[in-house]
Amino acid sequence: MQDSFRIARGAAVCFLALAAGTSAAFALSNDAQAIVDRVKATTPQLHPVCSDRGKLTQVVTAATIALAEAKKINGDHTVARAAGQEAGRYLYFHCPS
Repeated sequence: MQDSFRIARGAAVCFLALAAGTSAAFALSNDAQAIVDRVKATTPQLHPVCSDRGKLTQVVTAATIALAEAKKINGDHTVARAAGQEAGRYLYFHCPS
């Protein structure tokens, strides 16, 4: 009886950890969201760009620099770069067909 309780409790903990991890994977920081919004607004045909990592890197880098220079995101190089990487991963994994 105790073993089945431990197994059930362990399964519940794993499920909650997985659920928390997947929901966090879809939440973007404010700066990354601003970059994603800029890329979507300035790139009419997003699929050819977001399906090619090289092109996506160029577009996200340009959006990140433009937003940082306009002081719409944190202009610190390390922070802006992290937000750009976060936005790039999001766009790559959520690339429309």
